Amino acid sequence: MANVTICYRNIFETGTTTSTDENTSYPLYRTYDRDIGKLFKFNTHGANLYVKVNQGASSYQVSRLIIPVGHTLNGLNLKLQYSTTGAYGGEQVDALSWAQADALVINKTFAAQTKQYWRFLITSDPAAPPEMPEIYLTDDYVFEENVSIDVVEGTQRNVKREETLSGRVRKIKLGYPREARNYSLRAITAAQKTNIEAWETVYDGTKDFYILDHNGDLLFCENLTDIEFRYVTSILTNVEMDLLQVL
Repeated sequence: MANVTICYRNIFETGTTTSTDENTSYPLYRTYDRDIGKLFKFNTHGANLYVKVNQGASSYQVSRLIIPVGHTLNGLNLKLQYSTTGAYGGEQVDALSWAQADALVINKTFAAQTKQYWRFLITSDPAAPPEMPEIYLTDDYVFEENVSIDVVEGTQRNVKREETLSGRVRKIKLGYPREARNYSLRAITAAQKTNIEAWETVYDGTKDFYILDHNGDLLFCENLTDIEFRYVTSILTNVEMDLLQVL
């Protein structure tokens, strides 16, 4: 069973984000609005299109890049870079560099870095202005005490069931099924409680986030219940998480 990992802070959201250009019908804020069903789109195409972020005085560590399905980056050469000055005049460093081979979710890890300036760069010249739902540049929070028992794994169907007065049943499929996970963490330490509270503060009950679940699967999720800690000793607590995939 893999250690559950939560990726909850996107620095493109917390910093100042700019791009080479943008199609105003598909605005730049779509890269960090946590709605993976809506797109950002460049207004032009050509080599070295970018989206970059300046974290300012408060820089957070990052170690993972996620771009969900819906992007048109298939076949393009891509880079993730950090810069010491923000000028990208040759002093920048490639944290990642790769040729995107498919249109599936991009989920890449790299050596953790705390830098003020970051840039997602498309070095190829695409045939049309590229588009993408989100650029999620984040860090991993790995559970110190992992789930081991009381794991609930399932699928929530989006089906409306109606029963007539005569007892006949009609079912209407309204949308795609979603993965559901319920985790019960037993006797966690004060350090893990502090880290869970930090995650709760950032997502604030409104912001969806990524997890790598106990199977190692990447899911974009919401937390359906408030985080409550139940003390079992003066320093150890239990906590439950009820997570549902967001489409």
